[in-house]
Amino acid sequence: MKKIFSELKGFVIYNPDLLTKYLLEHNLPGTNILKYFVENEHGDEITKSGIAIPVIGVEEGYYSFYLSNHGEQILTQEEVAVQSQDWIFQSTSNEVKIVGIGYLKDISSINDQNSVSIPIENGWFSLKIHGGMKNGERIFELNMQKQDFKPIFNGDLTTEYYYG
Repeated sequence: MKKIFSELKGFVIYNPDLLTKYLLEHNLPGTNILKYFVENEHGDEITKSGIAIPVIGVEEGYYSFYLSNHGEQILTQEEVAVQSQDWIFQSTSNEVKIVGIGYLKDISSINDQNSVSIPIENGWFSLKIHGGMKNGERIFELNMQKQDFKPIFNGDLTTEYYYG
């Protein structure tokens, strides 16, 4: 699995199509969309709508991302150093995209070299995020469970994912 760097000590898990649609519908211009996440209510709304999930408070370095579902586990309970649950995600383009959060300062700089795309079927998902070490590699496991309807959002926006 390709590793990506934790720009500005974090990542964002997002749906590019829905994020672009949200920005257009709310007349939020420009390529620096990080400011919309930190300066006003749009960041919370984007997250609670299942469009983008911030993974913040991450130690600088390279990380791999894996998708698990239906009872699968990439990290064992002993390997999980941090976890957060009750996130929601909506896929409309058959993928989950992950990029270092610093790239939201200029979304035109996001490319295949600095991001990860993981194929997934379209629809609503509940999401648990596990972070930990496996065989000396820093890993984030995205445990996504397909849902028939939009799940209830209860993710903790203040969760920090720091682990050595």
